Amino acid sequence: MAVSKKGMRKVNYKGRQYLWYVQDKDRHVPEEGGLVETVDERWLHIFASNKQFIVHYRIPEPGAESALLKIEGPQFPHRPGAKEIEVPRWKYDSKRYPMADFVRRLIDWCMTESDEQSDLFRG
Repeated sequence: MAVSKKGMRKVNYKGRQYLWYVQDKDRHVPEEGGLVETVDERWLHIFASNKQFIVHYRIPEPGAESALLKIEGPQFPHRPGAKEIEVPRWKYDSKRYPMADFVRRLIDWCMTESDEQSDLFRG
């Protein structure tokens, strides 16, 4: 099945094309007393055109200690078999709208089999 590229950006990493976009989502969080609070979230979605690599990165709020990375595609060498990873804040994730350079760095981290790229994280 073909991928619709409308509203998506392209980035190349090691000769392979990836598509990405940012999406705003509302999440309903129950509070004590039965009230429900709506929380705005921003997600960066990245996938390869062959759909073997699919990740969703929740752009963290200012002051957050970590960010969430959800994995859907079968290709994720960094931690094979993982479906969700809590990652430390990235040095490059402070902008409301990520740039292609950040997307390339995130793909590179996902495609690396070890944590040897720890300089990408804030420390």
